Amino acid sequence: MSAYTAPDFMKSVIDNRYFSYSSFMDVLNMVLDNEPSSSTQMIELGKSVLEIPIYGLTLGSGKHKILMWSQMHGNESTTTRSLLMFVDWFLKSELQSKFKLYIIPVLNPDGLSHWTRENANNIDLNRDAQNLSQPESQLLRSVFDTFKPDYCFNLHDQRTIYGIPSGSHAVQCSFLSPAANQNRDVTPARIKAMSIINHMVGSINENAISQIGRYGDGFNANCVGDTFQALGTPTILFEAGQSDEDYYRNKTMELITLSLQSAIKFIEENNKINDEEVITSYNSISAIETNYCDVLIKNVPSGRKNVDLSIMYKEVLKDNLLHFVPILSGVNDIKVVNAHRVIDLKSDKDQIDFEISVNQKFISNNLDICIFY
Repeated sequence: MSAYTAPDFMKSVIDNRYFSYSSFMDVLNMVLDNEPSSSTQMIELGKSVLEIPIYGLTLGSGKHKILMWSQMHGNESTTTRSLLMFVDWFLKSELQSKFKLYIIPVLNPDGLSHWTRENANNIDLNRDAQNLSQPESQLLRSVFDTFKPDYCFNLHDQRTIYGIPSGSHAVQCSFLSPAANQNRDVTPARIKAMSIINHMVGSINENAISQIGRYGDGFNANCVGDTFQALGTPTILFEAGQSDEDYYRNKTMELITLSLQSAIKFIEENNKINDEEVITSYNSISAIETNYCDVLIKNVPSGRKNVDLSIMYKEVLKDNLLHFVPILSGVNDIKVVNAHRVIDLKSDKDQIDFEISVNQKFISNNLDICIFY
């Protein structure tokens, strides 16, 4: 796959986990102005709960139709940044005659502005696929019904709690071909999605720092991906995760960009697939489990015994800066087997200078555990 380098004017967005909606749209418009195309169109699809415009972007004029949407959870921005890079790459490629893309880069601008998972009505848009109670949910479903995509790409971030079952590696990103029913039957749409995932994983493995995983496929009809898969449209869930202490997720952002490039090239090649081989290969991708924390402090003296402390970083938006606040989340938590940073006090007990304050905020100057942004 040819190397891609993002232009400098993108850096104000792609170098940050948090960015304003207006800043993102400014940079996206710069991308479109920089690579003009007669098939490119940006339209206002509707408005959010707080009356913020939500935009749809169409690119290309080909026969393969793909619907992509990102940031339906307002505090999941990594894939949105990847989309910015992907759009720039796509407009510079020769694929515009092969694909017609419909992209909703930020479905939940209210959540983005306040850095919340839910929209302004405190509704998780990814649990509103059946009720369609929110304007953002109605907008997405309307686009799906009118555009009639051949494929759907559902773009998200996942938390830092995921590792492979053994706990030996964190999961940098994961993919899922969602279930289409309670029995989790392998439908034709699921197989098509699985085949694309297999190709993406094979293409990006050498660029991954940690493990690539397979997200759990428990069926929930209220989830948008499950609903679209049930309607017969091959749908892929992208989950941008964590590698090491890359809390800005810049490395993962690049990996998701590569995944998107790989996916559409695979679709364009129209590879014939063997169903059994696809299923076997897909199931060989490592499952993921909630067995990680951000910082694990082992062998902390406590009375007559030692304990292990689990620390999670809480993301707090303050003064338009995203702060990562360490919170004590568990003591001897049996589910936690590893962390993105492990500190073992067994050999150096003089470093203990913990301070635990309101809401379990955990600070240690000696161990360099503090609030950062």
